[in-house]
Amino acid sequence: MNEEDEKLLEENGWEVECEHPFEIRHEDGGAFASGFAAQIVLEYLKYERNDAFSLCDMRECFAAGVNRGINIAAMLTKNAIGEEFPSYDEYMKKYELY
Repeated sequence: MNEEDEKLLEENGWEVECEHPFEIRHEDGGAFASGFAAQIVLEYLKYERNDAFSLCDMRECFAAGVNRGINIAAMLTKNAIGEEFPSYDEYMKKYELY
């Protein structure tokens, strides 16, 4: 285990009790994991962290792409932007992609 893993566990309320065998305990005192179970907890926290950043980035890229496309279309057609365009979540729900 590296420092980044230990920091991630601490940020989520877990304390490393032992590295070999790998054992962690949650700060509320009720949850304990050892060995493979502790590794599953750590991998889940990594997945959660990485997925959250990806979703945030995806939404920002979507909004930036839509806005840029709208501005370019408005300039080419010499028309004003006449409406507000949907957010990523609204777009995905509207087209049943979410």
